[in-house]
This record gives sequence, structure tokens and C-alpha cells, in this order.
Amino acid sequence: MIAETIKAKSMDEAVKIIEREETDLYELRVDAMESFDGIEKLKPFAGKLIITVRSKEEGGFREISNEERLKLFEEFMKIKPAFVDVEFKSKIAKNVIELARENGVRVIVSYHDFEKTPSFEELKALVEEMKKLKADVIKIVTFAKHPLDNVRIVRLYEYEKNLIAFCMGEKGKISRALSLILSPFTYASLDEATAPGQLNVEDMKMLLVLLGKGKN
Repeated sequence: MIAETIKAKSMDEAVKIIEREETDLYELRVDAMESFDGIEKLKPFAGKLIITVRSKEEGGFREISNEERLKLFEEFMKIKPAFVDVEFKSKIAKNVIELARENGVRVIVSYHDFEKTPSFEELKALVEEMKKLKADVIKIVTFAKHPLDNVRIVRLYEYEKNLIAFCMGEKGKISRALSLILSPFTYASLDEATAPGQLNVEDMKMLLVLLGKGKN
């Protein structure tokens, strides 16, 4: 499955994108939004929504305090999205998970390293630590400095089933492609990439066809 990343300024713009672009899931980057009026307009699409209020430290589009982020998570959970995504290292991770459980919303706990791909031993230890939060999906994204970094990240699938793991950057694109068949779902951009090396939706759909998993 493919999650299309939506970078919209308002709810109306987000709805237009969702209605125009047919895909499995939509990751709404709340940290890119300028207005939060009309959250209820997203309710018809809630079953396909991933709500992400990304911190600036892990690739967010702007600085948002933890207090404000927690409040936004709480507001968006009222429409019962498919998932919320919170950073493993965030001080509000446990609060978000607790809110999600109360609202019947699944949780993605994520980790991002924009500089490197740690050793396989470090990555494996990270998975074990992240599992302690009992999220529904673990997401680990690192930066590939060398093509072999893809091998390190892909090996993680041997140890965790509900895992999304790939590398950013030009040298990490092969792991993004492999995540199409190894992950419960993976991410693609609509137009402008929201992370280094991110492939667009059309490219990912074409890869699925080539892998025998998609529709011509």
C-alpha cells in the first residue's frame, strides 16, 4: 500500500487533494498547515488518514511546541483517523499513544536520522526499544551515505513484522522501492518531495506494477 504525503495549507486544500488523488492512505502533514479550521471536513476520509504533526527536529516544516502538538493530535483524533504518527524520541510520545488508545486510533512510532544510517546493531537495538511503546507500526527512516546502507535497513524486516524502514537520499531509493513489498505501507509524494529522495506516487505505482503487485 502507498501513503501519499499531503502538504496543504488548509482543510479545504487537503480535501481537494484527497478527492483528486486516489490512493490507499493519505499522510496529512499538519506541521505544514497554516489554518486548522474545519477539521470535521476530513471526517469522510478519516479511515485513510495518517495524522502527522512532525517536530522540527525530525523534519517538521515549522517549529511547534510540544504543548501545541499534543493539542493538535487531540483535536484531529476526534475524527478517528486510521493512524497518528509520533516520534519515538518525543516527550509527548506516551501522551499521544494514550490519547490514541482512548480514541481507538492506531499509532505509528517513528524515528528519523537525517545525517546517517547507524550500524545494524544500533538499528536492531532501536527496534527493540521502540517496541516497548507497543505501537501498531514502527517506522525507522535514516539517511543513506552509501548504497550498502540500504542493506542494513532492509535487514530489520527479519526482526519486526509491523515495520516501515527505508533510507532517505539518492542512494537510499532502492530501500524505498523494497519497502513497497516489505512494509505494511510506504510513503510517496504528490509533487514536491517532503523528504530527501522521496519518490512520487506515480513512480511508486509503476514500481508496484513492475513487481507484480499493482494494476496496469
